[in-house]
Amino acid sequence: MEPRAAKHLNEFALPYTPGPRRKNFNVLLLVVDDLRASHLRAYGHELPTTPNLDRRIPSGTLFRNCHSPVGWTLPSCASIVTGQDPDDHGLVDHNRKFLKPKLGHFLGDEYFRLGLTNNGNVVTDSIPSETLEGLGFSRRPAKWKCFGWDSGFDQYMWTHRENHLRPFELAKEFLAGTPRTSREKPWFLFFHTNVVHDYHMDREYYREARDFLGEEVHPQLLSVPDGPDIWRNPPDGLDLDTVKRHLSAKYDAGIRFADRKVEELLGFVDFSSTIVVFVSDHGEGFEPGQGRVHHCGRLHGDLTHVPLIVWLPPELKARFEPKAVETRFASTIDITPTVLTLLGDAVAGFEGQFLFDLPIHRRLAGCDRGYIYWSENCVRESYDTCRIEIRSELTYPLKRITVRKNDAVQEFAYNLAQDPGERQNLLQALPQPIPNFEPVSFVVAVNDWEELRVNLLSSPVAASRAHQWILVENSGNCRYKSIGRLYAEAQEKARNDLVFFIHQDVLLPQGWEERMFAGLLELEQHDASWGVLGAVGALPPKPGVQKQLRGHWCDPSGHWRLGPLPSEVDSLDEQWLGVRQSSGVKFDPVMPGFHCYGIELSLSARDRGLKTYAIDAFVWHKYRDPSGYLISKQEDSAKIRRRWSHEFLQEFEPSAKYVERKWRKFLPFQSTSWIWGNP
Repeated sequence: MEPRAAKHLNEFALPYTPGPRRKNFNVLLLVVDDLRASHLRAYGHELPTTPNLDRRIPSGTLFRNCHSPVGWTLPSCASIVTGQDPDDHGLVDHNRKFLKPKLGHFLGDEYFRLGLTNNGNVVTDSIPSETLEGLGFSRRPAKWKCFGWDSGFDQYMWTHRENHLRPFELAKEFLAGTPRTSREKPWFLFFHTNVVHDYHMDREYYREARDFLGEEVHPQLLSVPDGPDIWRNPPDGLDLDTVKRHLSAKYDAGIRFADRKVEELLGFVDFSSTIVVFVSDHGEGFEPGQGRVHHCGRLHGDLTHVPLIVWLPPELKARFEPKAVETRFASTIDITPTVLTLLGDAVAGFEGQFLFDLPIHRRLAGCDRGYIYWSENCVRESYDTCRIEIRSELTYPLKRITVRKNDAVQEFAYNLAQDPGERQNLLQALPQPIPNFEPVSFVVAVNDWEELRVNLLSSPVAASRAHQWILVENSGNCRYKSIGRLYAEAQEKARNDLVFFIHQDVLLPQGWEERMFAGLLELEQHDASWGVLGAVGALPPKPGVQKQLRGHWCDPSGHWRLGPLPSEVDSLDEQWLGVRQSSGVKFDPVMPGFHCYGIELSLSARDRGLKTYAIDAFVWHKYRDPSGYLISKQEDSAKIRRRWSHEFLQEFEPSAKYVERKWRKFLPFQSTSWIWGNP
């Protein structure tokens, strides 16, 4: 490899100064540009695109739900190496430079830092004139700005995508060099390849698409313009379905080639002394009917959901005990702070999280200020032609996207558990009224008005004038000493047949009304005289069988969808309980305390010959704390922490004993958190 000096700049103020490290492991960061997660076998793809990677994955950690904050190379690669969102690192378009330090800066001079890249968005600041002349340029192209990629590297070597095999050759030469034990320094290699991205070109390995197609690639699709134009103006005589099948197969063939070439590199890596990260910067779109093609200009999952696999040396595995598969949501901005944490640095100043201690719930932000698809006509505009801002917020399963073009705004909302392809915009007006709609009386016991405001009252349904809201003040449990009496008296004020008793800390997300009434209709076609309904309940207890739940909900323990739904259950969690006035099911005003009233209500219905059901109407219990912050794990909830106290058990016991005495004839029975009698 021919050495070429890169700049050593100290223009960035680091948020911390690394101290002596316990051990300086090598760091290999492999970025395969444009690699969509859903086109890998490990992420559910039906085609064998990554056989070599599949064999290696079990020895590492596969992150099932990793997302990039943006869908194109310049800002997304910058997020990977800085651990920052685009707004913070600054590279949102081609007229900007890095505003934050990169991983190489943090690793410091103790490391030999090498960058090998293969895309114009990760171009070196200093391209020799002979290189430009060899590419047919008399001067540096306008969009190959000096972004600052060289800074933080000892060597930064860029090759044009036409020379697509050169980065692999350089990396192999480096990795196969002097053994680690005799190197002067540990090393950091940032490796980027464009071979998946360039499937629009005519290369032999893309022609291997025949293996997936069962036929040769159509001659008019061997080489097409890079970008969305091919989808808007397909070649004469070709329909979009043919274009999609053939270009998607070429893309898969490019993935298979990248898999072979990456495996060659990994064969030279000493995994006992190297932290290895395999990731992509963004995905690719193949849905012209939806206007979702190519990349840039959108923040849908086909562009943001990327593969992430991390291999740790045995010493770090023993220390952190990583999972084989991590399903909690990760981001590419987590990579840099994770590497530094693994090396023992006192990390500060990053938005990213440590990948081996992710929260249960997490808000992932996305931002694209460079490109935009305003409509479904496959026409993409850029910051050169209009003012652009696309932002997304994902807190699984809820996702929102806001798109701004000049002064116009479009908004989208999705429930990804019910609509993983992001097809149904829940903010669109319904073409017709909700079937079997009827007004509801909502009853809410309120002891914290701020918690009510940031949860239940922030739900879209709370703005509807069709429903009745009965808010009962009970701060400090001063007005009512039992929830049974509170609910019983409030039920008498309900003017609608359908009455829902719901906690103040429940969010009913966009689309909840439509989903709930659809679930109710399905239930009433099965059992028109149901007794109690809700979001989640427990099946009857059985000897030797662990408690089983049914429902679709979120809480600080995670997101759950346990079916089939609707499902008859023994009882319901009290976050949401629904009854019909006409059924005669009512709360017991004599029952003491504020616990076990869900099972009591279900047993009251059973005594009347009525059943209890969980229906598919997703709710989020304990969404935000009273200050408005997302409750990311159980420890973040003061209410849940209190449940572990002796005081709570003292309050719980009178309610539990009352239910047991009153309904002894139905023993054994159970709620979502307790069991009465021996099954």
